[in-house]
Amino acid sequence: MRPQLCQLSYPSLAQFLTSYNVQFQADRISIWQAASGPRPFPVIGNFLHLGQKARESLAELSKTYGPLMYLKLGTIDTIVVSSPEMAKAVLHKHDQACSGRAVPVSAQTLDHHKMSIAFLPAGKKWRVLRKISKEQMFSISRLDSSQGLRQEKLRKLLDYVHECCLSRRVVDIGEAVFVTSLNLMSATLFSVDFAGFDSGSAQEFKETIIGVAKSVAAPNIGNYVPWLKMIDPQGIKAVRVLFF
Repeated sequence: MRPQLCQLSYPSLAQFLTSYNVQFQADRISIWQAASGPRPFPVIGNFLHLGQKARESLAELSKTYGPLMYLKLGTIDTIVVSSPEMAKAVLHKHDQACSGRAVPVSAQTLDHHKMSIAFLPAGKKWRVLRKISKEQMFSISRLDSSQGLRQEKLRKLLDYVHECCLSRRVVDIGEAVFVTSLNLMSATLFSVDFAGFDSGSAQEFKETIIGVAKSVAAPNIGNYVPWLKMIDPQGIKAVRVLFF
């Protein structure tokens, strides 16, 4: 049996990386047979070994099982690398495979994972989208040509703050910066402002973005036990459909 997923973790990043299982086909001898780990429980695997503080738990487990450790997260075979030397060796040999990651169930709503550069595997379609982004959106010439647009949005922000000062109104800095960033992005891509200062549309758009982010980042048992995706015991599907 070959491992399907590799999880890389430095001691300080272990908790963050537990949610990102990087898919790869490892060498059967050098990776799979070399890794050892605690015995998994039925169905849930080694989740109980992670506890409430996964970073600290992984650091403790590595003292027993070494810098190359095998864990079973639900049905997901996982390799945990916990030393810089071992991480360097694994990344050097499997750099292309480790450049991808498993797509969470929430990101698969309306097939977003098939169109988003953030979730596509490093294949032909991903390279085309990356090339378009690099050449058409973020090239030096494109950024230079949109300099006036950025200056205009900043002037609007300064004018808004000045008006609030004259009328002695409280300025919500976070909201003002969000509106400026949103309009800068929308004007660059679609030549239109999506929101205005002190408008309800800005708050609505902000809530949608926060809702999408929370939906994607929320722990979902369906990511680790595939047959629970249809049951959706946490009710995440209803939430993500609402925001997507």
